[in-house]
Amino acid sequence: MSIRFDRIPDNRALSEKITSQISDAIISGELKPGDRLPPERELAEQFGVSRTVVRDAIKMLSGRGVLQVRRGAGIFVATVEETVMGRLGQLANVLPLQGAGLRDLFDVRKVLEGQGAEWAAQRRSAHHVERLRSIVEDAHRHSENLDVMSERDAQFHVAVAEASQNLVLVRVMFTLLDLLEAARRECLSIPGRPELSLTQHENVLREIEARNPEAARRVMLEHLTSVEQSITYPGRTGREDAG
Repeated sequence: MSIRFDRIPDNRALSEKITSQISDAIISGELKPGDRLPPERELAEQFGVSRTVVRDAIKMLSGRGVLQVRRGAGIFVATVEETVMGRLGQLANVLPLQGAGLRDLFDVRKVLEGQGAEWAAQRRSAHHVERLRSIVEDAHRHSENLDVMSERDAQFHVAVAEASQNLVLVRVMFTLLDLLEAARRECLSIPGRPELSLTQHENVLREIEARNPEAARRVMLEHLTSVEQSITYPGRTGREDAG
């Protein structure tokens, strides 16, 4: 497995920037469960930071259940069997991701992500705002590319969870988004839906940046309700029920 990361250009929230790059590689599939990361020294050279900074980032990702550090063996992307996410992921085998099953998943998302957006508005750092903005801006540049849009959508929701600084929420979000991958792509293929989702992501970002917890929760719930309507009633963007 060979992967190259971008150098970190400044001293702001270095560990958080590293965790974001590694998380993105996992979301995109460039890093897969069981893959071995380069050793700390090589990661430090790639990112252009000290090994201490890399070690802190690895510790953060391990705490989230995203990575596993195996003494004498190296750093690995956690497999589903190794994490709480794996046990949650088993829902895919028993829960039909349509009808009532899909509704139940969105009910859970609304509870978790609504609260997550509220926490994010309270706890976010400048790095979190910068990351959310970069995801939205890149999504605008690739709004005609379904693959990229699906990735950016997942990245945005994980980034909100990261901004909430709740490790359990980050773990659960990785799994929920994985379960909903097919539904997300189907939703984004509806004409007008990508643009609407981007507008709604911008609304969430605005309230998180402004540190408006109640408003952040409200616009996240509006977004998720709109997405659910798009999936439940094919051919509709979800705009009819948003707001």
